[in-house]
Amino acid sequence: AVTKIHGIKTTVDKAIEYICNPDKTDQNLYISSFACSPETAVLDFKYTLDHTHDCRDPHNTNKAFHLIQAFSPGEVSYEEAHQIGKELADRLLEGKYSYVLTTHTDKGHVHNHLIFCSADNITFSHYHDCKKNYWKIRNLSDTLCQEHNLSTIMPDGKKGMKYNEWAANKSESSKKAQLRKDINQTIRIVSTYSEFLAFMEAKGYEIKNAEFGENSRKYITFRSPDMSRPVRRSAKSLGKNFTKERIKERINNKL
Repeated sequence: AVTKIHGIKTTVDKAIEYICNPDKTDQNLYISSFACSPETAVLDFKYTLDHTHDCRDPHNTNKAFHLIQAFSPGEVSYEEAHQIGKELADRLLEGKYSYVLTTHTDKGHVHNHLIFCSADNITFSHYHDCKKNYWKIRNLSDTLCQEHNLSTIMPDGKKGMKYNEWAANKSESSKKAQLRKDINQTIRIVSTYSEFLAFMEAKGYEIKNAEFGENSRKYITFRSPDMSRPVRRSAKSLGKNFTKERIKERINNKL
């Protein structure tokens, strides 16, 4: 799952109204809350914030936080996603913060929305939206996904990568992996470089810049019908064993 969090400075009511939209939550089936209700959350949040020790501190301008947890398409049911969202909220907030949790079912991928008060109900202290806490959220989400046998995303140092950005990166990586596999398999069964090119074309790849010569390009390019853009077969993009010269050498030496 992918996580992202941002602060809400003014429109807590509109944010809660949005995440609780019946058309997005299967007619309110996937809505949960803690220490408040969706109908009273704005007032409950305000009561807690009014009792904070630093309620007039200009640096504490967030009234709530909005956390989004998005899952890979087809990987999780609405019920399980909502359960994971509740487990994430309870482990992260430790029963101290009022929150509203919803699971949206109207998109191509299931995703949770968690809005929680920026101050806790025990000590009336503000939640610190810092890098340390972001990684805590991400690690908790990854742990829960592993416990539920779902895929996780390895940390890349980027805060809050959008799901569609991650999905596009993952798709391109898997296509490169398939290209490596096809190249390796073809090298094992051919005797010449020309045969290699013919076999790769038979697999459906469009091939350019494959020739050798004084004015030829240094790198060969492949594109299969399902690739959004060609992949240059260079040491940088596929690895040192996939340069044009290295491919020919591996064929000749059966490597």
